[in-house]
Amino acid sequence: MNFEPRTRNTIAHLRPESDEELQEHSLHEHLLKVSERAASFAVEFGNEDWAAAAGKLHDLGKYNPLWQEYLRRNNGDYSEEENGQD
Repeated sequence: MNFEPRTRNTIAHLRPESDEELQEHSLHEHLLKVSERAASFAVEFGNEDWAAAAGKLHDLGKYNPLWQEYLRRNNGDYSEEENGQD
């Protein structure tokens, strides 16, 4: 599965650095790393392909420009309870 981001600076979240500056964590990089990790956990029961696909899709909604704006406005921090999510 070829997976390329639509924009280069789409973020998964912002991480604090040691000097209190926030560093962008690329959504593309995040999805690929989660995919690899999920696949490695699923090897023992033979479903690494399904786990890899799920990892690539799990935060795909963060590509939404409104979500990107929200993440940046809130420094990458969000609360599911405060934002109407169960």
